[in-house]
Amino acid sequence: MNRGQLEKESGDWVKDGIITTAQRNRILSRYEKKSGHPVLLTFAALFIGLGFLTFIASNWSALPDMVKMSVLLFFLVAFYGVGAWVYQSRSKAVGLSLLLIALCVFGSGIFLTGQMYNFTSFSAFPFLVWSLAAFGLLIVFQESIVFIAALIIITAGQIYSGSMYQDFYIPLGVLFLAGMGWVLYRKGNRLLTALFAVSYAIQSLVFIFSYNWSYYWLILLFLLLYIVSHLPYGQVHLRTFGSIAVLSIFTVNVFQVFLLGFESEDVEYSNLFFLGWSILFIYAVIQSAMESTKFNWIDLLLFIPVFRIGAGDLLSLLLLFAYSLGWLLAGYRKERSDWVAKGTAALLITTFVAYFQLAWAFMDRSIFFFTGGLILFVLSYFLERKRRQVKGGETE
Repeated sequence: MNRGQLEKESGDWVKDGIITTAQRNRILSRYEKKSGHPVLLTFAALFIGLGFLTFIASNWSALPDMVKMSVLLFFLVAFYGVGAWVYQSRSKAVGLSLLLIALCVFGSGIFLTGQMYNFTSFSAFPFLVWSLAAFGLLIVFQESIVFIAALIIITAGQIYSGSMYQDFYIPLGVLFLAGMGWVLYRKGNRLLTALFAVSYAIQSLVFIFSYNWSYYWLILLFLLLYIVSHLPYGQVHLRTFGSIAVLSIFTVNVFQVFLLGFESEDVEYSNLFFLGWSILFIYAVIQSAMESTKFNWIDLLLFIPVFRIGAGDLLSLLLLFAYSLGWLLAGYRKERSDWVAKGTAALLITTFVAYFQLAWAFMDRSIFFFTGGLILFVLSYFLERKRRQVKGGETE
């Protein structure tokens, strides 16, 4: 049942005395309200903005400085003004599209103006200015598509800073966590939460490698994200943080399977890391024990650091198998098809990783892929059969 149907039905339930108005509001809060912004209009705004950027850039050198500034200011004011008017009085979808075009014009204007006056910035400062403009639009209009645009600009700015200057730009990080995080907590939904968490994971990579820290600090950052998703007074949509954190740390463990070996005990480490990890991990264990779902401890297996132990690649593989089998067994026991699906997907990936790691160097390539495909096919058949049995039991 979608939100529209639920609003209609729940209104009748209140009239019949089945539920109260407060209960109805709580039920509706669990269902996201769709923004209704057409995808085609979003892409139209994107292509028009890119078209403006490429046209101006290709003819930029041939224009006098006064004409350049006049063109930028005219289109900037025109798109912002018309977009705001259309949004308020005509169509929100069209108005937002015009505002997104204005935001693209503003961003291109920053870089083109810098080129015009020979201003060179050895940081992501232009992206900060652009991000602040996007954040200002978000505060005024509070629309999901503007949130996504601001998130993309901030993330692109950090990637630019990390790749060009090997530096994590702190002001962008503060705007991301304090500004965007506050808006997400107050007005977010599951989609925006997932995108925010993905941006967090990307910026974590930029942060770690910009300061030449070892990759294992990612364990700490992803564990922190996982803990935030399970805070008792957090918003319901913030639970999505946990899924992205688990997916990220799962990827780190896959990476460790190929990176670590018997020499893993020679990896340099910081005592500060283990101090921070111990505090967060103990808190996460206590947090998991106090929740109604007693199986979240399975996720915590992936956050155990194994790089200081010999044969870290094998231990990482064992953690992946333990995680996969843990959710499979929990799903069968509680007859939860979503848990079974999660465990099945993790087990298939882990089996492929193990097969690739152990057999790649010893088998002919054609036999390797043929045998691996057969193993995965048979494994997926039996797991899918069991999953359907569990799903059928749920339906009954």
